[in-house]
Amino acid sequence: MAWKETFSTSSTSLKVSMALAPLQALVYIIGYSTNYWVTAKNTSVNTGSFGGGDSMSGLFNQLGFKVSNGLWGSKTCVLDQCQTSEFGSIPDWLHVTRLFATLSLIGFVVTTVGVFVCLFVTQLSQRRILHILTCVVATSTAVCVLVAVIIYGTQYNNLDQRFLTQTDKDPSWSYGLCVAALILDIITSILLAINTLRKPII
Repeated sequence: MAWKETFSTSSTSLKVSMALAPLQALVYIIGYSTNYWVTAKNTSVNTGSFGGGDSMSGLFNQLGFKVSNGLWGSKTCVLDQCQTSEFGSIPDWLHVTRLFATLSLIGFVVTTVGVFVCLFVTQLSQRRILHILTCVVATSTAVCVLVAVIIYGTQYNNLDQRFLTQTDKDPSWSYGLCVAALILDIITSILLAINTLRKPII
């Protein structure tokens, strides 16, 4: 069959990209959609004139008070009971992060489709322009993810805080998955660039 011949004659770098492209897309989708970009643990309670901040802080810790934030909302857990809610106010930096993160999501999907077309659709795979465009999309996706994680990584302490608590905030696993997807995409972009340079001009 034609698609088998197209696959067998494709470069090794493109074949490796076939494994990486859907993997990085899946990893990113999980990170993008979950509310664990940053977790907040209680350190003290703003009790104002009532005092007793340390004892209240200890009580919150005993209750298992924990807040996790993502791009789209926050998840608050007390006594293993969790509730998800939207942010009360959305700062400009979060709007920008969401924009670049969403562009990245589109880029991951398009890159994956492009790689499979280059490998299995005989008539299109012979055209070097398709390989170039796939490489450009993958590279642009990496740039968008990089911008998103940098903005979020430098600004997450400024997220809306509804509770009378002072917390230590640390990046969590959703954020880590997006960084992992970025690393995979950089590798994929390099492989696609190598494939494109070796592709005959048609």
